[in-house]
Amino acid sequence: MTAADVVDATVSPSDEDPVVRGASELVGGPPGRHAALPASTWWTPLRVLLALTIVVCGLGYTQKSTCRDTRNWAHEYQYTRMCYSDVVALYSQEGLSGGKTPYLDYPTEYPPLIGLTMEVVGAVSRLAPTQHPVYKTVDGKQVVDHYTMDSRSALFYDLTWVLFLGLACVTVVATALTAGRRRIWDAALFALAPTMVLHLLTNWDIIAVAFAALASYAWSRRMPVVAGVMLGLGVCTKLYPIFFLVGLFMLCLRTGYLRTFARTAIATAVTIAAVMLPTWLVAGYFVGTRKVQDGILPTFFSGGDWLSLLGGHGPDGSRNAVEQFFHLNETRVADWDSVAFALQWLSGAHDPGWFGGLHLVVVLLSGLLLAGAVVLVRYRAERARWAAGPEEPELARGLLDAPRVQVALAGGTWLVIVIATPLVLTAIREHGIPVHVLNWVTAVVLLMVVAAICALCWFAPRRPRLPQVLFLLVVAFLVTNKVFSPQYTLWLVPLYALARPRWRAFLVWQATEAYLLFMRFMHFIYNDTSGGRGVARGWFVGAVALRDLMLVVLAGLVIREILRPELDVVRASGLDDPAGGVLDGAADVAAGRGRAVRRDYAPPARPPSDRLLASGPSPTVPEYAETGPLPSLGRRWRRAEVVGDAGATPTGTGTSGRGDEAGGDGGLGEPGALFKPRRTDPDAP
Repeated sequence: MTAADVVDATVSPSDEDPVVRGASELVGGPPGRHAALPASTWWTPLRVLLALTIVVCGLGYTQKSTCRDTRNWAHEYQYTRMCYSDVVALYSQEGLSGGKTPYLDYPTEYPPLIGLTMEVVGAVSRLAPTQHPVYKTVDGKQVVDHYTMDSRSALFYDLTWVLFLGLACVTVVATALTAGRRRIWDAALFALAPTMVLHLLTNWDIIAVAFAALASYAWSRRMPVVAGVMLGLGVCTKLYPIFFLVGLFMLCLRTGYLRTFARTAIATAVTIAAVMLPTWLVAGYFVGTRKVQDGILPTFFSGGDWLSLLGGHGPDGSRNAVEQFFHLNETRVADWDSVAFALQWLSGAHDPGWFGGLHLVVVLLSGLLLAGAVVLVRYRAERARWAAGPEEPELARGLLDAPRVQVALAGGTWLVIVIATPLVLTAIREHGIPVHVLNWVTAVVLLMVVAAICALCWFAPRRPRLPQVLFLLVVAFLVTNKVFSPQYTLWLVPLYALARPRWRAFLVWQATEAYLLFMRFMHFIYNDTSGGRGVARGWFVGAVALRDLMLVVLAGLVIREILRPELDVVRASGLDDPAGGVLDGAADVAAGRGRAVRRDYAPPARPPSDRLLASGPSPTVPEYAETGPLPSLGRRWRRAEVVGDAGATPTGTGTSGRGDEAGGDGGLGEPGALFKPRRTDPDAP
């Protein structure tokens, strides 16, 4: 086997991840050094991933199956069994059981494509028999003994699961193909995610997840228009895919592919308009949930005054169903799992004043956390410095690497927390959080965090990988938003699989999500029984804080790997950005930025193991690189220099593992060309 074959081979998770390596001991452990792997088998990685997804989705169906019978929804059954599902609850609440059509006959709280899905599945489920009473005779009189199962609701649940199963399979395939042939097993984090069991049937979010995964796949295959169409459909299902455009814009701005980004953005806008405009034209006008006027087009064809409806308002103060959807979300108060809800409870349950118990706890915990963070950063920096061999050039220090600067930043952050906590909590306790204030605060905080992520994209020593940026953006949206429903966690799972395919932190995060769901249901029982059973609100809020803290930790780990690409398991395996499409291996247009920072990275020198050279076709690959120029992987691998260094260090720019699909070397044919200015028209063939 040649060195090129080793680099092109599929990465084995058991060689790379300690959690997977430990789990593999259940089936005999990782392949040995002299193991002869089969040359071909029907069980390809993609088929294995599909099988795992089907099993996990089947567990999700079973876990909530007892709630498909609405007769069980009494005495907190749906909470004690953790089987609550909006799919069952909203079948009757949204009027689907009575034949009402979302947006036309009922102002649903979901975007149009979810309403369309509900209507299509609901129309089929109405073919089942309705629920009816069963009588018995008592003292010569017929009385109701019991009711039959609501077969319509059960069929609606079953058909929805079949649809969701298909979408989950689409998502895992798209995620696997986006990761590339070499890292196809990264999609197993989605296929085996515990939250897929808990939340696949909680709501309709898997539809948006599938569209987002298809958009990522289309972008990775250099199909920007298709990616834009998928993003547009995703936005018409859930809002979060719109943040993909932010990440794409920053990375395309850094690499000079703005014309490619523009094609994606235009396709997204056109798709959103193509879905929302017809919905707005046919949607009815409602006061609350009561319909008072047909839509614009029905009124036009019936000869009514349709011109008066164009402003979105109808008679008696009614609103168009599309506008009412946005109005409902604008006037919505802080939801259960949000930071704002936790702050409201905290300010009311404890004295938020200066040097009270709560303030002292905040002072102590924030100080310990920040001090620990500084110590950990310094420890890792010193360990890396001592571990580096004398032949390895020391990386140039940036401003944030100075110990005094790190201590000053930590101290300033601590002071802000200490001073702001009593002021904010006291204001919340005295005045609450009006909805309009909450909207502005969440919007401003989100914009600040997004701006920080954009700055990270621009100033990072090496261009971040696309999934890393997308993961950070979606985490920022969820943590700062006033609504964080439990099933929203599904949005992050495929992004995490591509951004940071490591199992240990992933499983800890999934455990916090399961714990939060349990505490959520136990607290609902507490509310319904007036404190007779369940857990008090403090336990639930603590679970919310634990989950949010874990998301912040995951975001911090991703940021660390952006700033130190040698810690990124994807790039350490010899790739650049498999999901990046035109960004994969692209050079920065601003070649002069960050000259004091080493802008490229090759994994530590390690020769291929004996097993890799003797195992035959389709071997697995641990971390691999050579001390000299990297082996040829086609026209997209070239030598590069360290910008600003006196001596050139040969490294690889990375490849997606899919071959040179676009053709050409993108101007990287000469040493040092990686960070030279690109051609004037980066989209020219």
